[in-house]
Amino acid sequence: MSQLDVKFFKPFVDGTINTLKIQCSLEAKHDKPFVKGQKEQPPFEIAGVIGLTSSAFTGSITICFPEKVYLAMMSNMLGETFTTITKDLQDGAAEFLNIIFGHAKTVLNQQGYTIQKAIPTVVRGTNLQTTQLGAGPTIVLPFATPAGEIHIEICTEATMK
Repeated sequence: MSQLDVKFFKPFVDGTINTLKIQCSLEAKHDKPFVKGQKEQPPFEIAGVIGLTSSAFTGSITICFPEKVYLAMMSNMLGETFTTITKDLQDGAAEFLNIIFGHAKTVLNQQGYTIQKAIPTVVRGTNLQTTQLGAGPTIVLPFATPAGEIHIEICTEATMK
């Protein structure tokens, strides 16, 4: 992608709002996007990461959750109370991202982006920080929910032709 197009990010916003509503019974409000580094972001403890590949660009998407927000989402989704992120429970971060990515990929491919399938991975830790690979800017899509804030980071870089 030679320049950032707001229409490119909309399917990720819609996919996130719909996924949180359907899977977790949480209403999410999308806040104003910004370029990473322009604003301080809340710390997070778990993230799902997936690579983006298409004929026009490569990049990555990361969905970042503070622990308390992630536990509330998983508790809502699975109908029981969780107080710790276990190895079994951490897979939910990849699943959330997979659902959101699937929605966005379908919409974007209908617009001609030819985004390929990808498998997400999960990262856990304390006060994680992300660095996206690529020369393009990282766009942060913040979301507010009754459980707290989450955000999605998207970075793309045009491929050489």
